[in-house]
Amino acid sequence: MLITRRIANTAFKLLYRYSHGPAHRHNERFWPHVSVERDARGDLTGFSYRGRALPLANREMMRGACRGTGHIIACGPSINDIEYDRLQLSSVMGVNGAMTLAERHPIRFDYYCFNDTGFLRARFDLVARIVAEDLLLFTTPLCLWHILQRVSPGDLRCRLFLVENPQRRALLPARTMEEVRRDHPDDELTIFDPERGLGFSRDIRKGLFDVGTVAYTALQIMVWLGYSQIVLHGVDLNNAAATPRFYETPENRLPTTLDQYLPGHILPSFVRAAALLREAGVEIVNLSPKGALAGEPFRQLDWHALVR
Repeated sequence: MLITRRIANTAFKLLYRYSHGPAHRHNERFWPHVSVERDARGDLTGFSYRGRALPLANREMMRGACRGTGHIIACGPSINDIEYDRLQLSSVMGVNGAMTLAERHPIRFDYYCFNDTGFLRARFDLVARIVAEDLLLFTTPLCLWHILQRVSPGDLRCRLFLVENPQRRALLPARTMEEVRRDHPDDELTIFDPERGLGFSRDIRKGLFDVGTVAYTALQIMVWLGYSQIVLHGVDLNNAAATPRFYETPENRLPTTLDQYLPGHILPSFVRAAALLREAGVEIVNLSPKGALAGEPFRQLDWHALVR
């Protein structure tokens, strides 16, 4: 069945490319089985697959509804140095393979985020565990499409909040960064560098900037949710090509583009975002002692300070 569906999907994709222009190329996986709904402001509010509407949290979740400290748990090897059995964390967002931490420690993820279809295809075993949990998953329409190739909509236990790249929105033509800037004021989308597509989203309904690491996507979401202090766990970033993620070994580690995007995209985005957020009273705390984000404008903290 899966092979048959793959053949059909490839045929539909090729037909879509033939019948639609380059501005619609990012939608080639959706046709003809996906439809979306948008409100009067253009915000995504509904998603249907093969005629079945999936419930989304996009309408009910309100900007700034949360308070206090939120945690983002990424997958850098420094996670192995933290004794999570000694911590009592709340408001936790995991990204990509962070779910494996629950195999070792009694940790609960309130939120989750992934937007990389490469991770999804390579580690669908982890994705299947994530979507089976009672949590709020922030992901893209394309990632959801990939999930639905292998999981029935009725088997999704997680709640869904769909997010998009502001240049490539679902079932709409692509936009240039200048068009994004024209369509959205700075209090919605702050653009740092239009040529490289760098920026920070103050309103995730309008789009999220993807700079090469899902940790930055998660940061934008946690700020939008309203947390005034955001603690980064395992956002090491440096020397990623030679260092396995905390749940990997040298033999089974997946390839990464972090080193490629770090100097020109990831690091300048985090630095500009930290300065921007400091002005708004939001503090970014970094637990990785030797990571790329060590030092100003981030507050460095030893994980022992979180022990209660």
